[in-house]
Amino acid sequence: MTREAIGIAFIGHGWMGRAHAHALHTLERMAPVAKRIRLVSVAGRSPERAEQAARRFGFERWTIDWTELIDDPEIDVVANLASNDQHVAPSIEALRSGRHVLCEKPLGRDLQEARAMLDAADSSPATAACGFNYRFVPAIRLARELVSSGRLGAVRQFRAAYLQDWAASPELGASWRFDKAESGSGAVGDYSHIVDLLRYLAGEPRSVTAVLSRFVGERSAEGGNGDRRAVDVEDAYAAILELDGPGLATLEASRCATGRKGHQALELYGERGALWWNMEDLNRLHVFFSEDERDGVGGFRDVLVTEPEHPFLQHWWAPGHILGWEHTFVHQWRDFLEAALDGRPVSPDQASFEDGYRAAAVCAGILAAGEQGRRVELRPEPVEEPGSPSGASRIERGEP
Repeated sequence: MTREAIGIAFIGHGWMGRAHAHALHTLERMAPVAKRIRLVSVAGRSPERAEQAARRFGFERWTIDWTELIDDPEIDVVANLASNDQHVAPSIEALRSGRHVLCEKPLGRDLQEARAMLDAADSSPATAACGFNYRFVPAIRLARELVSSGRLGAVRQFRAAYLQDWAASPELGASWRFDKAESGSGAVGDYSHIVDLLRYLAGEPRSVTAVLSRFVGERSAEGGNGDRRAVDVEDAYAAILELDGPGLATLEASRCATGRKGHQALELYGERGALWWNMEDLNRLHVFFSEDERDGVGGFRDVLVTEPEHPFLQHWWAPGHILGWEHTFVHQWRDFLEAALDGRPVSPDQASFEDGYRAAAVCAGILAAGEQGRRVELRPEPVEEPGSPSGASRIERGEP
């Protein structure tokens, strides 16, 4: 990459496009990387909306044919922010062309697509990342450091919930998110962030049991002509997972949790301490150490993660000035672009395509357990080197 600027293209320009564009403009001004960021082109399905997005986000041009991005010599990075059914083909073609790819979660609609995308990343010299942005919340990164340091001891229990109500009303019309052919799943894929955080903080699960629920069976079709469209994905789920080592995890998610807008909360209990975090209080991590109790000062410490020594804060404000959800994308892009410019994989703290694949294996297990009403083993085999037989998981092979 010899140009002075790194050329970036978006596939998709919905509300996630706004978040990523905002992050890139902010990154350029607050914590720039080694090369100037150039927003080259944005691809969409509607000429009117794509043109409007290009103008609003600051891209030089737009297209309704994503293949033009793959052939454009001025584009070095492709951010795939499109609907789930548009993740696999554009990402694979971009990687085959040597372009770096940041693909939003879930990596694919199912495990087979995620595997194909991982194979393409393994065969490409380019850098690839999956968009699990909550790894870049300062409080979550501090939680990771505490777990990795061993201060909490071995993880015994992990709990996470992601609850929203955007689909609670039966009057909400149909969209791709309610169609399995386009989305792959419902709440399981929508909220796969908590699956990734389970793996990131507590380790790999080895089995799962689950219950899936659908609260609204059909919705009005697009066009307003009175037609109804069946919903064939889940609105909510609850899962119990066994962890490697002795350990237990519970995951719960819903897009019909009336009154909840962005309630993502997690708890982690170790043999010598614990922590919990809530997205609605993004900058605060609650930490407990058993030794404090022995010293007569027990209870959870209320840690405001805004000190200069805390993760990512060197790029921002004076102590006590909080960060927001949008800053996670700035941190994610900085880590990703630094890796791309260095010609290396992303750091272990960023979700790689392998992380996206392994999250997809857990999601496939949750769906299989819920649909079949049984305990499902989760044993993804080691990811093979490019060119060797696929390391598909037992779930992919349909084994119990």
